[in-house]
Amino acid sequence: MSVGMGVIGAGVWGNIHCTTYSALPNVTLVAVCDLIPEKAKAMAEKYGAKRWYTDYKQMLADPEIDAVGVVTPDFAHKQPVLDAAAAGKHVIVEKPMATTLQDAIEMSEAAEKNGVILMPDFHNRWNPCFVTAMESIEDGTLGAPKYIYIRHSNTKYVPFSMLNWSAKSSVLWFLGAHACDLARFVMNSNVIKAYTVSRKGILQKAGLDIPDFFATILEFENGGVATIENAWILPDTLQCVGEFRAEILCENGMHNVQFNTNDSCVTYAESAGRGRLRDLYAENLVYGKLKGFCFDSIIHFVECVETGAQPMVSALDGIENTRTLEAMSRSLELGQPVNVTR
Repeated sequence: MSVGMGVIGAGVWGNIHCTTYSALPNVTLVAVCDLIPEKAKAMAEKYGAKRWYTDYKQMLADPEIDAVGVVTPDFAHKQPVLDAAAAGKHVIVEKPMATTLQDAIEMSEAAEKNGVILMPDFHNRWNPCFVTAMESIEDGTLGAPKYIYIRHSNTKYVPFSMLNWSAKSSVLWFLGAHACDLARFVMNSNVIKAYTVSRKGILQKAGLDIPDFFATILEFENGGVATIENAWILPDTLQCVGEFRAEILCENGMHNVQFNTNDSCVTYAESAGRGRLRDLYAENLVYGKLKGFCFDSIIHFVECVETGAQPMVSALDGIENTRTLEAMSRSLELGQPVNVTR
């Protein structure tokens, strides 16, 4: 069986999806859609898609498409997912699944009603740095996790240059979604309380009226605690586009992660200026084959579509992630800890 894939959104992560689909022997990249015709056409031609669209509803009517990757900005996931489910297409949607809890619930219900897979792309669950931690927790080597510290931040390049929609979002939704999901994944428990603080100033002076950083404490049902830091103000003089660090303290030991691997493999050429970075863990092509956890999660989704299996990450995970992020946002408004209700 060849899975026919469509991609909605021809941005940075749309490239990752198209790279994946075009490299898999059991997948046909049928179409790419973007509101900007030039972007849709260019990406379709680059990756050998059969067609390109500017209206995703027209693309969803394409009978060759079995499933779609929704790779629109954070705040624009809901309607494409609802429409794709109604059209009988399986969906992998980038994180966060939604930016309100009600939207996330509606998306999950639409997928269930129409009998399609809905998988939020929390690709760090395939990150070897965290998979190895889970293995040591589950086999008893480390014992139960008690406290997690995660720092996941970007340089100013991301909100000012990489994303053209950062003013409509924040690093809380862009990176905090990853960090919160990882904390829940490692703790194997749901969040019951969130306390978040943030400050504005640096980005605001430069023209983006969004917070510079968020600092959060999460409490879990099993008694565990996590501290999460997310910022969009790291200096652009850093070799990579961000920092990703974690410490997982357990009953019998600890697991440390310094996932700043971009500078471990750099190509310097006199004609190219600054070195070209390659992330050996996340996304690479080796002898034409996909290597890296950013591809692995998407490949897993395709395999589920092909076999009918349920994905390792479910719509429920997307709902819980959005529930936590919404509680963190409410904590900011109230200036105090917020209980997470279900």
